Amino acid sequence: MRFLQIQHDHTNLLGAFRPAFHDAGEVDVWRTFEDPAPASLAPYDAVVMMGGVAMPDEDDRYPWIPEEVRLLREGLERELPMLGVCFGGQILARAAGASVGPSSTEQGWFDIGLTPEGEADPLLGPLGRGYRAFEWHHYNFGMPPAAVPLAVNAAGNQAYRIGPAAWGLQFHIEVDRRTVEWWMDVGEWNLDEHDADKDAIRADTDALVEGNARAAEALARRFVDIARDHGRA
Repeated sequence: MRFLQIQHDHTNLLGAFRPAFHDAGEVDVWRTFEDPAPASLAPYDAVVMMGGVAMPDEDDRYPWIPEEVRLLREGLERELPMLGVCFGGQILARAAGASVGPSSTEQGWFDIGLTPEGEADPLLGPLGRGYRAFEWHHYNFGMPPAAVPLAVNAAGNQAYRIGPAAWGLQFHIEVDRRTVEWWMDVGEWNLDEHDADKDAIRADTDALVEGNARAAEALARRFVDIARDHGRA
């Protein structure tokens, strides 16, 4: 299998997703901040779009955003398996016709609020009701037309599915301990700006991050299996 990883900055990497994708095949990386956009998604069996410090409506500041929207619309038209995380979920929602904009800030570990459809979803359902995931965002997505809402909490929409194999997530399920510690270091100014309780985030990380990393790798392997089955169909 051949995957495209869309990387939007230097700090939002595959994290706990990495083993599943690299075990399954070849992973090309489009670093939007330094590489030209691919001409098409035709060479790929699936796409994973990671987070980033950009906001999904900042076209004037980040000229690669319209190019990514173009590619994701191509993927949606082809029903290509796609998985978007945080910014990746927001820009996929935009490509699918939803609004994106400022929202309640979430920084730390929160219940994602699986809906009944989410509990039955082949990708998210195994997380189970009451799953707490790591969040770090100030924007959110509206629900795309014809999307299935999979998770919603007090801060807004948390996950959706479009068609048979495209998912957008607001939460950072891909994080492992190294990722959280790195982000809290380089992003300490942002946590302070929003009066985040850093001690509480660290305590929750100690309690939750190892289980989250295992769940993230399992989710990525489910996505790979879905993409493989989709290709056979």
